[in-house]
Amino acid sequence: MKLFDWFTRKAGPVPAAARVEPVVKAKERRKMPRFVTVAPDELQSRAEALFKPYQPPAGVRGDGKPGLAMDTGLSSYMGSNYNIVSNFLADGLNFKGYADLAAMMLRAEFRKPVETIVKESTREWIKFRSVDTKAEDDGDVSDRLREIEGEFRRLRVRDVVRRQITHGMGYGLGHIWIGIKGAALNTEGQEKPLVIGPNGVQKGSVEQLINIDPIWTNPNAYNADNPLKPDYYRPQNWWVQGTLVHTSRLLTVVPFEVPDILKPAFNFGGLALPQMLEAYVHNFLRTRQSVSDLVSNFATKVLKTDMAGNAQTDGCMDFGDIDADSVTGRVAAMNAWQSNNGTFVIDKENEDFAINAVPLGTLDALQAQSMEFMAGIPGIPLVKLFGIQPTGLNASSDGEIRVFYDEIAAFQEAHMGPTIRAIFHLVQLNLWGEIDPDLDFEFVHLWQLSEKEAAEVEKIKADTDAVNVQAGILAAEEARERQAGDPQSIYRNVNLSGAPPDPPDPERDGAGLEGLLKRGEESEDG
Repeated sequence: MKLFDWFTRKAGPVPAAARVEPVVKAKERRKMPRFVTVAPDELQSRAEALFKPYQPPAGVRGDGKPGLAMDTGLSSYMGSNYNIVSNFLADGLNFKGYADLAAMMLRAEFRKPVETIVKESTREWIKFRSVDTKAEDDGDVSDRLREIEGEFRRLRVRDVVRRQITHGMGYGLGHIWIGIKGAALNTEGQEKPLVIGPNGVQKGSVEQLINIDPIWTNPNAYNADNPLKPDYYRPQNWWVQGTLVHTSRLLTVVPFEVPDILKPAFNFGGLALPQMLEAYVHNFLRTRQSVSDLVSNFATKVLKTDMAGNAQTDGCMDFGDIDADSVTGRVAAMNAWQSNNGTFVIDKENEDFAINAVPLGTLDALQAQSMEFMAGIPGIPLVKLFGIQPTGLNASSDGEIRVFYDEIAAFQEAHMGPTIRAIFHLVQLNLWGEIDPDLDFEFVHLWQLSEKEAAEVEKIKADTDAVNVQAGILAAEEARERQAGDPQSIYRNVNLSGAPPDPPDPERDGAGLEGLLKRGEESEDG
């Protein structure tokens, strides 16, 4: 009996049947899931590694000073709950450390949301005012407000607060150090409490305000025994590069605070915005790279050819083998002519050619969706964060921008307000040795009316005043007081005190522009 070889078409003897022993693959042992019981010692070590207090770089704490001790109750509780430890790691909630956060801030996808919030929250800044609006016309009050503005410029308060918020958003913690004249820059001079009051800060004693990067700070001691005390989980003093500084000399901000049980692990700071964005940024980067790879290779050329006809034998095997050079050479020739100016030559009978292309119509939507997730976590409109305008008929971002400005206003009051108010009192003590209770400040809202819109609002107010005066609800003097006290009025800089002038007599003085010019000439002659 003869057997034909498929490739050589030559008759050959039938090989003798040989017994082939079946290959039995050893069954792999199934790995146990992560949530099964782990040795208590291992759980304890993992918990202590995750939740132990932050260890600063060498030199931050005083020479030979030990770090904060681990709360035994916390480590014991975490060690007995493996799900907490594993989920904490899987979700990326453990403190990354300032070095990793600093490296993350070098990426535009992490830094741009931080910069956007910081710039918007300090763009319009604040304005100083008197609690009694009538007193603002007083020369003494106006002079005091101007002195405060000058002192804010001297201390660069706007720049210092902007950088503090940058540290708070980027690292979870921001410090401003209050430099007092005559206070030595060592532990002896800085560990004493600083009272921001008449009996604390002396007139002319405030020298400077300096931002302290959180990596150079570490709390020295805190109360973890009695929650009824005001210093519960609040550091009493901080190590600043080897110098012990009382907490009253540092103005601290923590935008995203963590629970008390986790504060020691986070250096008594909070979550950083880049850490909150990490999963969404990585998804965007992966999507962006996938889209780029797909665009570069969206089409695959398919050559349908006679593989047997392109096969040759070299006699090395009983059944022959395929000559790879003949096949790959055919493909290489076609790849060399793949430009639009090239020509493919194929066999009419035994070959065919086709292109399989991936549809690219929805790639922009997939990438845009991943960008929206990045903008959704910090709550920033796409037009503010990426400059992407909404599409569609009558599409507008005004609503989203107004909501974002409301979020910024709430952020200013919650996190910037306490710091600026402390500096506001500090400046008054430095200028006059006292705090004026009639002076205050307020944040300027980011949403501003255009000149046309402001004029339309003023027209509505004027019409309302005219109706109220004519109906006897208000007197003309009261309407003038309302105009003088309105901070948005176009007449806010005009002295409207006293009785209003008599209206012109059309028969005697004339009306319109001619009468106005006539009265002006008469007043000059008089």
